Amino acid sequence: MRVVGVGNILLSDEGIGVHLVTALARENALPGVEYVDGGVMGGALLNAIEGEDKVVVLDTVAAPFPPGTVLKLFPDDLESGGRDRFSLHDLNLSDTIGLMRLRETLPEMMILGVVPADIATYRIGLSDPLAAKFDEILGKVRAEIGRFAREGIRRDD
Repeated sequence: MRVVGVGNILLSDEGIGVHLVTALARENALPGVEYVDGGVMGGALLNAIEGEDKVVVLDTVAAPFPPGTVLKLFPDDLESGGRDRFSLHDLNLSDTIGLMRLRETLPEMMILGVVPADIATYRIGLSDPLAAKFDEILGKVRAEIGRFAREGIRRDD
């Protein structure tokens, strides 16, 4: 299983996915999980995702919830089809998912998105609100990844 953290670490909370995957890799708490810093790969995410059985993508999500809220999404949730888009990267992620569907290589996938407080300030590091909640966010993300590794997709919670 592979966990890919995406985002731009130069734009404060926009880089939460990268910060989370870095912390998880340092902990190495989940055996058999490979951690990848996807940065701002965009369409090149295909190389980081394709060929895996299970993949978790960590990203920011624009959603009407308090900063630090962790949302669990799945590839079908990112389909544009007239629906609202939530991920700040979903154009590229949606395109990548679409390509994998066409190629019949889409793995079992979960997207964990964190609602940011600030994605406009050029600064390396998280905003104060997300920095204060980082351990809590990390714990939620770690638990979801562990559950996904054991049980696969669960939409019930």
